[in-house]
Amino acid sequence: MTLTIDLPSELEQTVRQQAARRGQDVNGYVLQAVEEKVAKARTIAEICRPIADAVAATSITDQEFDEIFEEARNEVWQEKQEKLGQAH
Repeated sequence: MTLTIDLPSELEQTVRQQAARRGQDVNGYVLQAVEEKVAKARTIAEICRPIADAVAATSITDQEFDEIFEEARNEVWQEKQEKLGQAH
């Protein structure tokens, strides 16, 4: 698909400079920027779909999954607390 957009001259200059800094042509740079923006716009459900599908493929119950998740969350929290304690 070909799409034409009008950029304010200041933004066009910035885009050209950023593309040059990264060694990309302007089209490639803008395409990458749009792809990144679209990827960030995914919903939580879309992001979590692989996890939900993997859990559904197992025989664990919702309660078992909750317990596993809670245990992992607690481990991460504990590690953060230990790091904070070491930093002081």
